[in-house]
Amino acid sequence: MIPFRKRAAYSFNQIGVNLLWQAFNTVAVFYYVTVLHVSGTAISAVMVVYGIINAFLNLLSGYLSDKTQTQMGRRIPYIVFGGVPFVVLFYLLFHPLVKSGPALIVYFLVVTLLFDICFTFVALNIGALFPEMYQDAKDRSSVVALQQLFGIIGLIIGVALSKSLGQSMGWSMMAVIFGIITLVTTYVSLYGSFENPAYREEPLDLREAIRETFKNKRFIVYVFASLFVQLTTTMFVTISSFYSNYVVPLSGLQSSLFLGLMFIVAIPLSFAWSRVSLRVSNITAALASTALFAIVSLLFLVAHTPLLVIIIGICLGVGVSGFMVTMNLLLADVIDYDARHTGKRREGMYYGMNGFIVRIGMSLQYAIMGVFFAITKFNSHLSVQPSSAIVGLRILIGGLPVVLLFISFILLNRYRHYEKRDGITPIPVITEHLGQS
Repeated sequence: MIPFRKRAAYSFNQIGVNLLWQAFNTVAVFYYVTVLHVSGTAISAVMVVYGIINAFLNLLSGYLSDKTQTQMGRRIPYIVFGGVPFVVLFYLLFHPLVKSGPALIVYFLVVTLLFDICFTFVALNIGALFPEMYQDAKDRSSVVALQQLFGIIGLIIGVALSKSLGQSMGWSMMAVIFGIITLVTTYVSLYGSFENPAYREEPLDLREAIRETFKNKRFIVYVFASLFVQLTTTMFVTISSFYSNYVVPLSGLQSSLFLGLMFIVAIPLSFAWSRVSLRVSNITAALASTALFAIVSLLFLVAHTPLLVIIIGICLGVGVSGFMVTMNLLLADVIDYDARHTGKRREGMYYGMNGFIVRIGMSLQYAIMGVFFAITKFNSHLSVQPSSAIVGLRILIGGLPVVLLFISFILLNRYRHYEKRDGITPIPVITEHLGQS
């Protein structure tokens, strides 16, 4: 059993990783469109290009992680040396060195690409450590609950406070504060991180690794279900800034309550979801959280008061906490299933492939937003948007999630079929080094 202090230290990295990533998703487009007055359609086109490029970089980074052989291990060097550039590039996003014109769009694309590369190498390797370090179901549930506790703290700060802090303190200062928090939490987490030397083996070559990954039918249905879940949640945090600005205007305090209470509610519920997953299975819990989020999202179609929007946010916290717990546990199960069939621990490849599919999904998100900006007559120079834009925003945050999560529900149900057919067989745990010291 890994000591609690080690489990807590490892999980601590979720504060910083979630903080920067969710702040980026929540306010980067909002900042460039509404503060710097870059064309919304142009920014959406840039984000589509960015998503496609970074999808392939995710795939490559996962393969490189499995292939890396150093005295520090396969995963840890990327965390050690990627943390500082990750933070610096986030700061440069909100302290642009170019002020206007086409050059600003190019600047946004380049810095976003570099920021995401650093995020990928840091977050992917943090995630890849988890299935290797924790292979017992109870340990995994315990650590996932801790990860969600710290991750939700990062989410609260990144989603609920990024906009209000940027508007009140200045966007550069917001980036500095968030960067410092991320550096501290990332490097503290190394105290609880370890790698098992027994798993440092010759990896499959890239072509074979991709082929073996896609032969895993559990992974295929999981990753596309995850794509639609991720598309729903990233779309939500991005659109929420526009929704609370133009559809149901919220004050800075109300905006913080809307998003903050959603994640505060999710903190205790993450421990409840981890217990539910142990009792009824990870896949059953994932199906339940998917249905809950979809049903609650419908209320955004009719909300007209700040109080109702805040209440909807609180209710969404139930589904969000379920996603955060169950999707991580399912991916760990998928990796274990692969290890039984290939004889190799290939966490990097699976997290990289998962990132590849999710980034393609992000390109789809910004393609959808680009269409929205183009056909609804949204104008970033107007404080009051035309009715077509208001209706479009309601559909994006309240109607589209139902469609996306219905597809995810069908795929997750297919995953349950494979799980019932194949069963769940524990894999042998190599105990050459378990980090108990």
